[in-house]
Amino acid sequence: MSTLRSLTPFEQLLLRDQRPAFPMCFFLLCAVEGPLDVHRLRGALERAAGRHPLLCSRVRDAWWRPSWQAPDVLPILEAFPLGSPPPGVRHGPWRSIDIRRTSGVRMVAIERERDVWEVVLMIQHAACDGLSGLEFFGDVWSEYHGSEPAPFRTPARDVRRRSGSPAAGASPSGAHPSTPPPEQAPTDTGPTASDLGGETARFAGNLPAMLARGPVLPPSLSRSSASPGAGPSLPFVAVSFTAEETTSIKQLAAASGASLNDVAVAAVMRAVAAWNEDAGHPARQIRITMPASLKSPGTRAPACNDMGYAFLDRTAEQCRAPVDLIRSLAIASRWIQEHRAAGTFLDTLAVIDRFPPALWLLTRLPVPLSTAVVSFVGNVGPRLRANVPRDGGCDLPGGLRISAVKGVPPIRPGTRLGVGLVIYDGRLHVTTLGDTVALGEAAPPLLAAAIRAAILDCAASLPMAHLSTATITAVTSS
Repeated sequence: MSTLRSLTPFEQLLLRDQRPAFPMCFFLLCAVEGPLDVHRLRGALERAAGRHPLLCSRVRDAWWRPSWQAPDVLPILEAFPLGSPPPGVRHGPWRSIDIRRTSGVRMVAIERERDVWEVVLMIQHAACDGLSGLEFFGDVWSEYHGSEPAPFRTPARDVRRRSGSPAAGASPSGAHPSTPPPEQAPTDTGPTASDLGGETARFAGNLPAMLARGPVLPPSLSRSSASPGAGPSLPFVAVSFTAEETTSIKQLAAASGASLNDVAVAAVMRAVAAWNEDAGHPARQIRITMPASLKSPGTRAPACNDMGYAFLDRTAEQCRAPVDLIRSLAIASRWIQEHRAAGTFLDTLAVIDRFPPALWLLTRLPVPLSTAVVSFVGNVGPRLRANVPRDGGCDLPGGLRISAVKGVPPIRPGTRLGVGLVIYDGRLHVTTLGDTVALGEAAPPLLAAAIRAAILDCAASLPMAHLSTATITAVTSS
């Protein structure tokens, strides 16, 4: 069978890291109100997928280097109208996606109450990154509405191939995956193998703490707000902020030279440190994996992975002072963005990819790579860019109303917590995905509540001079 290209080292890492208990899938959810037409949604899903070759492709596995096959499959939709019988364990909607046999995308539509739906995209991360997933979701809603999806736009930028094999070069952001990779940049423009080796050694020398097992789930908390008979429960938990709280947190952060993302990362670090201390396993070193997009501003293109990872390390002692913690994270975040430091992770993978089986060995190291992964995508409205009517900040596709959008990154062995932060219609939504086998069923809802409280506490700790009374009240009274 013909192939498009070999998987990039990053795609290989995501593919090799998948295992039964860790499907290496991220989740995107749209809360939808109105008479959703399942057949119409299925057609929209299939038409939208036609614009994104990798979402219609399978992986041909190989011991040396796997490759993408030519598109020959379509994403599937599994719908659970109100009153549907519960699915069996083996056939539940959140089962792993075997991208070697099917599309890397599964859509699940669950009717919780009459004309109240949760529409979820579950995407195998090897197929694309979260920003591409949001753009694809926007294309689906455009197709559902009967309008033309937003056009692709690929601003020119210098893209260096991050692979040791000519066939495995990463395409430029938005380029068709069958497009030949750009020429290798001169070696003096990038880090050398010895530089990367030193950075890798320093990274490996600071082992982060793992989240400890939590308490038994209180009767008042559950992993899903769904009532019996209202469809399968979600594998993640979400908490939300009001529009006033969201605005106030952003203003407080900006007044201190930080961003909402900096406040959120600080809050996760503090919540994790407190969690482990309460569990009797105090953490010494906390590491947050922060996915960072490498797309040029304004890019909208066929779904792919155009991102890297940045890592933020702090000691538990440094987490005790929230203002200093936020300011240090703000400095680090600006440096990461200005120097595109997340690309260094891809450079390291390219060196390892000279012997591809080493990528598999990397995923089997018996040590945690980070304590948690935190993904902040900001305001998702412009990223969805659905070609549909709007009411304020809400999209209105085909007689429906999208009232909220949420998302969460995948987790892996040792990294027991994923946190996704999304702003839609002016409201911040925080979603947690936890390793419930290691942490217990109580962990996702308790950690979500703890992170929400920590975000408010961190914001309230920032200087409030020159801010309006309404801004101060919105945070301190929550």
